[in-house]
Amino acid sequence: MASLDRLDAGAHTARVSAAEQDRLHREAREDAARRYLLSRGLDDVAEILGLTEPAVSVKQRRSRVGGNRRAA
Repeated sequence: MASLDRLDAGAHTARVSAAEQDRLHREAREDAARRYLLSRGLDDVAEILGLTEPAVSVKQRRSRVGGNRRAA
């Protein structure tokens, strides 16, 4: 665990920066949400929320912005 790397020399307490604490808490919440959604068969919702990788990579066509198109 990353927080164990920052042990204070004499007090035996872990010092973790606020940003690292936030990251660890966010990862724990995302993991809990992922487990909850996947256990209930809501794989598509987990994918929409970015908790899982997309099942199929979809390439989007790029549309032209502006340009001179001829009227047909």
